[in-house]
Amino acid sequence: MTATEAPQLTKAEPELVSPPVGTPGRLLTADRVVPAAAFVLLAPLYAMLSVMGHRQLRTSGFDLGIFVQQISSYAELHAPTSNLLGTGYNTLGDHFSPITALLAPVYRVFPSAETLLVAQAVLFAAAAVPLTRWAVREFGAVVGVVVAVAYGLSWGVQAALNFDFHEIAFAMPLLAMSMVSLGQRKWLPALLWALPLVFVKEDMGLTVAVIGALVAFWTVGRTRLLGLLTIVWGLGWLVLAVKVIIPLLSSNDSYGQGSKMPPLGSGIADTAHGFVDGDSRAATAFLLLAVTAFAALRSPLLLVAVPTVAWRFLSDNSNFWKPIFHYNAILMVVVFAALVDAVARSRRHGQLSLRGQRTIFTAVAVVALVALPFLPMARLVTPDGWRIDPQAVETAEVARMIPDDETIAASNNLVPQFVATHDVSVFPQRSTDTTTPDWIVVNRADPAGWPTDAKGDAEAVDAALVSGYVVRSEAHGIEVLQRVQP
Repeated sequence: MTATEAPQLTKAEPELVSPPVGTPGRLLTADRVVPAAAFVLLAPLYAMLSVMGHRQLRTSGFDLGIFVQQISSYAELHAPTSNLLGTGYNTLGDHFSPITALLAPVYRVFPSAETLLVAQAVLFAAAAVPLTRWAVREFGAVVGVVVAVAYGLSWGVQAALNFDFHEIAFAMPLLAMSMVSLGQRKWLPALLWALPLVFVKEDMGLTVAVIGALVAFWTVGRTRLLGLLTIVWGLGWLVLAVKVIIPLLSSNDSYGQGSKMPPLGSGIADTAHGFVDGDSRAATAFLLLAVTAFAALRSPLLLVAVPTVAWRFLSDNSNFWKPIFHYNAILMVVVFAALVDAVARSRRHGQLSLRGQRTIFTAVAVVALVALPFLPMARLVTPDGWRIDPQAVETAEVARMIPDDETIAASNNLVPQFVATHDVSVFPQRSTDTTTPDWIVVNRADPAGWPTDAKGDAEAVDAALVSGYVVRSEAHGIEVLQRVQP
């Protein structure tokens, strides 16, 4: 067998455990119940993790605050702007993510930072549905539960939910549907589900192109043509976004994110050196495969992960290399789809015994459960995980005190507490911020560490006091200054 072999479906194959219960005509079949149960359990679990994190000041202006301002602009039928990026800055000049406009109607009804966090939880949980349904249909209910738990508790998913809101939340269910369709040889649905990914973020055009390439390689005739057109669609939107749209709307007529990519040759050399030295790129690659007990390597569906892994590992920004933040979330969808496909294809060709299949899924379950105490969700089983930070209570009081039409500059870890009710920028102010805020709110007890450190915060506060601000209150380590002189 070769790594580029297309997935095949067979009519009669031995079940790994018990087959889905019921008949196709019944509503309560395992391939419906297990995915539905996964969604019903994971969505509120994810929401609780994110919302409690927000109430414990674990969220930040960069990036939750930016997305709140962006989606708030859409809700008001304006161009998507964020004063956190710069005064009047169009967010499409930073990243091409117009799909976030879909949240505007919801935000219009529920104007809160927590609205975005809950929406993200729902989208992440929705991705479990097609993955789990596929696993149930291939191997039975027990394996479906294993896949739901392993994906649902995976480190990449938890890391993303633990770090604000991001546009990649929309990619999760879209990519899951496309990957499952690929594995089931449903070529047209695979392509159709992939097409909207170009509106999630500019780099997703490469992912769409890979999906199109797989379909084109595995098929002939009209379907191959559709695959080739999908490649053109993905690459076309990538070029349009990074060469035209983003530079046109940016503040410096360029694609700023491109500055994080060194020349290709040096990037490849540095990545290879990093793997040899065992830097964070090697650790991330290991963890990506470990969640599937390395079985995903057997599936060509893993090729869909290549663009995301490549641009991250080639970048000179070391944060992109690490198993943190939101960068690995969509990769969880890819590796678990590859897991199901890998075991299914190995079974079809008699390359894996029933005991081997059980061993793989047992290992996947063990990895998920063993890792759980070290991941963010573990907080929810401790009293501290449900304790609201006193600073969050204090910022709520400050928000009520400051009139809605007055502007605020706040520490990065306080911005999300104000962003839904006030026009907010980050403090200390960046060079792109040309406003003079009416109020300054600084976290002196727990400095955000960005844009400056605690010393920088103190110097900025001293400068503000000299320029006409006075201290109005100080409680729980939060200092509030008001501008009283023009």
